[in-house]
Formats: sequence, C-alpha cells, structure tokens
Amino acid sequence: MNKKQLLGMIMSIGVLIAVFLLPIPEGLTDIGFITIGLLIFFLIMLITEALPVGVICFLSLALLPILGVTKNLATGLVGFSNTMLFFVLASFGLAEAVTSTPIVQRVLHLLLEKFGKNVKTCILAIMVAGGLISSVVTDVPTVVVFMGIGAGFLKLFKNEADRKKTARPLMIGIPVAIMLGGVMTPAGSGINILTIGLLQNIAGIQITFIQWMICAIPIVVLMVPFSWFVLMKIYPPAEIDQSEIQEYLKTIAVKEKISKIEWKVITIASGMMFFWILSSFVSGIDVTVVALIGCSLFFLPGIDILTWDRYIKAVSWTSFVLIGTVLCIANTIVTNGVSEWFVTHVLPTSLTISTMEGVFFVAAMCFIIMLVVPVAPALIGVLTPVIISLAATTGIHPALLIITLGLCAGNCYLFPIDTIPLITYTAGYYKMTDMPKATIWMQLAFIILCTLWLPIGGKIVGLA
Repeated sequence: MNKKQLLGMIMSIGVLIAVFLLPIPEGLTDIGFITIGLLIFFLIMLITEALPVGVICFLSLALLPILGVTKNLATGLVGFSNTMLFFVLASFGLAEAVTSTPIVQRVLHLLLEKFGKNVKTCILAIMVAGGLISSVVTDVPTVVVFMGIGAGFLKLFKNEADRKKTARPLMIGIPVAIMLGGVMTPAGSGINILTIGLLQNIAGIQITFIQWMICAIPIVVLMVPFSWFVLMKIYPPAEIDQSEIQEYLKTIAVKEKISKIEWKVITIASGMMFFWILSSFVSGIDVTVVALIGCSLFFLPGIDILTWDRYIKAVSWTSFVLIGTVLCIANTIVTNGVSEWFVTHVLPTSLTISTMEGVFFVAAMCFIIMLVVPVAPALIGVLTPVIISLAATTGIHPALLIITLGLCAGNCYLFPIDTIPLITYTAGYYKMTDMPKATIWMQLAFIILCTLWLPIGGKIVGLA
C-alpha cells in the first residue's frame, strides 16, 4: 500500500468516525448525516484507490446496514434491481461482437480514403471514426482498438521526433473523440445508462433514446471538429508525403467483401438500434429487453458470433458492480432526506433561474467538481438526487438538467484522470500537463454549447 492509498484509508475511516462525534447540521437527521459520511467514505476510497474498486463497492454495501443507513442488506441492494444494469451487461456483448469483426477497420479506411489527404486530416478521420463507433460500442474497448490503430499510423514516421510530435495530438484526440461519441446515444456509455436509470429510480421519469440523441448529437457534431481544430493549432503534427499515407491505407484495407459474420453483426446491431429508437414512440418496447434479446442472438446456433467464454471475458464486472453500488448509495441519499436537506438548507430558499441558467449552472458545476471527484459514476450518484430536487425548486424539467449532468460527466478530459484518456496517457504518448493546454478550450466550448443548445433541444423533445 503506497502513501496515497494509506492516506485515503485513514481519511475515509476518520470520516465515518467523525459523523458519530460531530453535531448534526440543522434540518438533517442522524441517519442522513451518517449517509453523508458513508458517501464521503466511498468517494475518498475511490479517488485515492485505497482498495480495488470492486472491494470498495463490497465494503460500502456491507456498511449500509451496519451503519444503519438502510434497514437491512436487502433494502440496501435495491439499486441492483435497476433494469439498466442488465442493459450495461448486454452492451458488452454488442461491443465484443462489433470489435471482433473488421467493421471498425472498414469504417476507418472509408474515412481515411475520403478525408486523409494529409496528416492533419488523417487525425480528423481517426477521431471521427472513433466517435462514430463509440456511439454504440462502450468507450473502453473502443479506445483500446483506436489506440492500436493510432500506433500503427505513427509507424509511418521514420524520424522519432516527428513521431512524438504527431503522437501527442493524435493520442489526446482519440480519447476525446471517443468520449464525445460515447454520449451520442444512451447505448454509447455506461455513464449514460446510469444517468437515465437514476432519474427513473428517483423521479420516475424516463428519458427516451430520441430525447437523449436530439439533445446530444448536435453538441457532438460541433465538438469533434472543434476539438480537432484546437489540437492542430496547439500541437501541430509533423507532415509526411501523400504517397506514404496511401501506403498506410493499403495496410488497413479489408480486401475481401463483407463476410457473413459481419452482415450478421450489422443486421443484429441495426435491429437493436431500430427498436431502441422505436421505443421512444411505442411505450410497450423496453430498451433493456431489446438489448438482452439482441445480445442473446449473437450466441444462437447458425449465428455463432459469440461464445459464453468470450462474452464473460469481455464484460467489465468492475463497471457492473460500481454502477450498481452507485445506484444503491444514491437511493439512500434520497430515502434518508439528504438531497432534500441540501436544496432546502444549503441552496437559497427562493431560487429563480431560467432554463439556460440552470443548464449552465449544472454544466459548470459538473466540470469543477470533476477536478476533485474524478470518478464520473460516483459524481452522477451524488449529484442526481440534488439536481432533481433543484429542478423541483426552479421549475426546470429534471430530465433536461440530468441530461446535462450525463453529457458533462461523460466528457471530462481536462486532465487524463478518467479511465478513457488514462489508457492513452499511461502508454507514454504525452505528459499530464500536455492535455489541459488544449482541453481547457474544449471544456469551455462544451459548457457553452450545452447552455445554448439544450434549452432548445429540450423544447423540441418536450423537456422544457
């Protein structure tokens, strides 16, 4: 155990002891105060990585009944009954099916062939391809695949200095584009599913696929080229001859026609997307049921795209346990009156703000808090109950503010501390201080676009 982990362990235990010794704030019950203590314990443990994430989750769940936050463990585990958790499990099957075929390579080759005239436009094509794929495939496998693609592209540079110069904008751009693409549809990231599931659990409000996509896609469509433009200005890559780019295109070309397996994956994935979108108009269609059926089809005899062993290896069980634990803790925040206390006693009693001001407040607050709490699922779990209560106070539709929270929490890349940028950062392509020089402008642009577009998008889909 290193110093950071030891400090985290001491601080988190100290917080739990403190809530039994300190005076209870006015308007808060003793159970509510203990709930806050457990929440802070959970956050400190995650931020300092005092224990493996799964162990932190198990320990926090066990403490729910021990500390009296819930009546018993069964009550505490209610978050794991959320159907969206099974949507997450099914999405890992879709991700494995897509990445196990040359579909990604075909999309990339097509974009490079059309737009890869020089190194700068090649980077744009790689970013666009990553964003498109991550809209339906979870972010972690997508960034791993595209980091490999990026590493292959960098081999074109014979000069080490040119390679390093180009690697920096490319390997910063890949996770940024993938995180942006990941919010285009609810299926693109577990963060989206967690956000939607929490709103449904706490407020009984369902965000449909169409509502989410109309709010998210225009922002992403503008942000990807803007992010590329910023990277090219701040970290211009080295250039190589056009003929060398053409040679690279030959190496990633998939020569054979689309195979039967690819057609099967395309057909099933398209069918899932069709019914997910249709669920926005037909109330009888459950998105999780569609996801489970679609995932099951990959295993059927005659289709044989996945095996159970491959699927089990592809699933991030840590993500499953973390999301479930966040849902459980968020439920206690509401049940024990913590979110209501925060809005009643911490925020001003009479708060009159417009929808645009509300969106700006949530977006800015999210990015600021992410600097201190760089764990998106935990942040969403903490803020969702508070934002729902805030929406009730201000008269703003809670779904619109929660979509704002989900979009911003899924796109925090000021520093490479989120899982997605960490993958390229730990490979040594750029320094910790390299990222914020470019991404600070992206984060500001994201806040501005959310503030300007979401009130309009919300009106279009009936959320304002």
